[in-house]
Amino acid sequence: MLKFLFLDYRNVETLSGFTRRLEQPTKHPDNPLFVADAPWEYGNMQLYGSVLKAPGRPFQMWYSCIHPPFDLRLAYAESKDGLHWRRPLFDFFRHQGERTNILLANNPHGPAVIYDAADPREDWRYKLVAGTDPSGCISAFHSADGIHWQPVKRHPILTTDPDCPMGFLRAPDGRYVIYHRVSGYGRRVFRSESWDFVHWSGEPRMVLEPDAGDPPQVQFYGMGATAYGDLELGTLWIYHTDADDTDRHKAKGYQDAELTYARSGYAWHRAAQGTPFIPHGGPEDWDCGNLQCASAPVLLEDEIRYYYMGTTMRHQRHWELEPQRAGLGLATIKPDRFVGLHAGEAPASLLTTSALLPSADIRVNAATTPGGWVRVELLDIDAQPIPGYTLDDCAPITGDGTALPVRWRGAGQVTPPIGQPLRLRVQAQRARLYALTALAHGG
Repeated sequence: MLKFLFLDYRNVETLSGFTRRLEQPTKHPDNPLFVADAPWEYGNMQLYGSVLKAPGRPFQMWYSCIHPPFDLRLAYAESKDGLHWRRPLFDFFRHQGERTNILLANNPHGPAVIYDAADPREDWRYKLVAGTDPSGCISAFHSADGIHWQPVKRHPILTTDPDCPMGFLRAPDGRYVIYHRVSGYGRRVFRSESWDFVHWSGEPRMVLEPDAGDPPQVQFYGMGATAYGDLELGTLWIYHTDADDTDRHKAKGYQDAELTYARSGYAWHRAAQGTPFIPHGGPEDWDCGNLQCASAPVLLEDEIRYYYMGTTMRHQRHWELEPQRAGLGLATIKPDRFVGLHAGEAPASLLTTSALLPSADIRVNAATTPGGWVRVELLDIDAQPIPGYTLDDCAPITGDGTALPVRWRGAGQVTPPIGQPLRLRVQAQRARLYALTALAHGG
């Protein structure tokens, strides 16, 4: 399968009439879905943590709460549908003699969990990284159920205190990857990797920091990340500091999330610099203070779920322990609909760069409005139309779908030169175009 997304114009040769726009996920109308109101949560929760859906398991969430004076705890909740959540109670940590849903009480900072289906060891399927006491440096844990955790080894796997939410994933080539901060470098994003989850690269590499396009009040608090086809997608925690805060720690401000992506894992880009992918709420909203995305989205067949923590309080010194309302939010988007190319009343057109298409079975992720349409043309490397697969041969594509089929009059009668570099031309009117996909062997 070959897919063209429009996070940037890397696969676009020419473009005319389209307007590129970031597509923001839709916040769920019932937010917040889960509120930090258990006595041992002290009115706060942080998605220094993860939400995932493992095969045969409920939706699972690991989140952080803080006990006075400032001790982090890793708490757990689960849900059958990802909307209605409950706290299973355990004996790992008791509060005033009562059972709680806290799993780890060793001050785990920036915890992130993955389900590693490729690991043949059942008790290593769940993997956790977090900065933990006594060193505060990044340690690793494994589990069969995501509840009962065992350390991978006695000592930390990385000798740095993350002091931030972390991204954690397993890349398609098998490497484990952590995105974290490095002590002494401030709020910037670094990458470390490992082939076995136990031994990690010696020196983390910086992959994201504010640049000349950012105002002085922008810092990068941390970044969640997930593998997405041949890309890595990220939610970058943008920290907007208050202009009147001259303290070197910059403790006053608020957070929201920008969409980021990388093709190599090292060269990261922001899909719409300065525009939040998931903005924090308005003055009267429950998430008007901070908005913190989980370490990775939940990728379902028909939608992508971005879980996040929202709070009524902005970031400030000791803000975690002051009275506030904090809870779990959900924002959803259809697959591949991160950035759209919008065509208006006049026909718009684009030509892709050349590529080896696996087949002429092309699917379009698009949405049209009344009177709108999309047409696709197949061309050779020199941008000459393939007979039978021209724009005139293409039946207008209408509707709203993530895999709308392209139908040509010549399909089945003319054999396109699959195996040679080809291009696609798209024309559209009153439509939003999100992705083009060539399926493998017509399947």
